[in-house]
Amino acid sequence: MNKKAQLFSFILLLITIMMCSLSITIYLKQQGNVQSSLVSPLTVLEIRDNKTIFEMRETELIKKTLDEVEANFGTAEFMKEFRTKFISGINDEMKNFIFSNLFWEGKALEEGTFNEDTFLENIAYKESLSEISSNEMKFRRGKIGKTFELKALKIEKVNFPVDFYFEFDKEYSITKKSGTFLVNDE
Repeated sequence: MNKKAQLFSFILLLITIMMCSLSITIYLKQQGNVQSSLVSPLTVLEIRDNKTIFEMRETELIKKTLDEVEANFGTAEFMKEFRTKFISGINDEMKNFIFSNLFWEGKALEEGTFNEDTFLENIAYKESLSEISSNEMKFRRGKIGKTFELKALKIEKVNFPVDFYFEFDKEYSITKKSGTFLVNDE
């Protein structure tokens, strides 16, 4: 009787191992099929991180440009000189972020099909967006967008593409206290 119980226990162990391996095999097979039909959010996360890096560079450029301006703070001449130096100081990485997958006023703008410097001066950092008073300057980046389509890695199987679109703008409040410029983003 003891040997029958041991044999039964051994058979139950084999059945359990077989069922576990069957479950794992089915799970792995399904995971392989699912990945080909879903869109990875990695690109969206990269854009978000790149936007954060861009805004950090923008803030640093604002601080650097403020120190270079020779006109008196609170004057229209200060604003004009600041804006000119700021736009000319935008580096290639910042331009690359702004102009890649650019979407403005309902249409996608391809790089090289428009004058980038004019876009920066007249749209992104338009003069009328910013204002200055004797104790505070508001410097704004106009609303521009990014758009692209996210696709799955293996598009020969079931695929659910996602159109991605977001707009970004920013306002900086600049004050001068005790000869030091304070830059706050809002």
